[in-house]
Amino acid sequence: MTPTEIHAAAVALLRARFTHTQFTPTGPAPATDDEAYAIQDAVANGYRPVDGWKTGARSPEATPNCAPLLKGHVIDGPASFPAASMAMLGIEAEVAFRFARDITSAPSDEAVLDAIGSAHVVMEVVDTRLADYKSLAPLWALSDNQMNKALVIGPSFANWRTHDYAKQPVKLIVDGKPLVDKIGGLSGGSPLRLVQWLAKHVVARRGGIHAGQVVTTGSWVGLQFVQPGAKVEAIFPGLGATSVTFPA
Repeated sequence: MTPTEIHAAAVALLRARFTHTQFTPTGPAPATDDEAYAIQDAVANGYRPVDGWKTGARSPEATPNCAPLLKGHVIDGPASFPAASMAMLGIEAEVAFRFARDITSAPSDEAVLDAIGSAHVVMEVVDTRLADYKSLAPLWALSDNQMNKALVIGPSFANWRTHDYAKQPVKLIVDGKPLVDKIGGLSGGSPLRLVQWLAKHVVARRGGIHAGQVVTTGSWVGLQFVQPGAKVEAIFPGLGATSVTFPA
């Protein structure tokens, strides 16, 4: 994509965000992660500063990808989003980390962990600015901040540095009934690996990590969809829970 095409894609995404509408891209699709990240950065310029980042990977060995969490889109739970304001009602149960201090130069893995102030159970609310997104080239979703609507922050939990995440149970409860009930399931492996990758990526290419920013590390339950009126609880037994409602 040319700089002009990247700019046009970002303008269309920003317009869709501000008007709560969807659009079908007419220009060329991003061909690389770098082009998708350039679109993300142009969108983020309309919201500066960003409130954090989301990351994830398809397997413990795969290179992760990432997207900004735009200013005003990281909120404390419980939270509520009118169903009519969204094109789709997607939810993911995740673990996130809030940074207590800046990282502005290339960090070691240990330095990334040392800069974290707290770990949290969170729920990502998923929506898209892209009409018929499944028919589009996959990197359009990454350009659209991997379809982030909001990140809802739940309680902090202790011993996050030594916790055995592979054995952690997780439940997704919709209107009082279990939709997901499993052990482990984070496709990218340890959330610590993912937050370390994210911090290094952002320091190298996108201005660094800043105190107060939150980094969420991918869904433990895949992407699940609910209906208008639903109340959704993400529960990590022993760690905490958070909830979101979608009033009709």
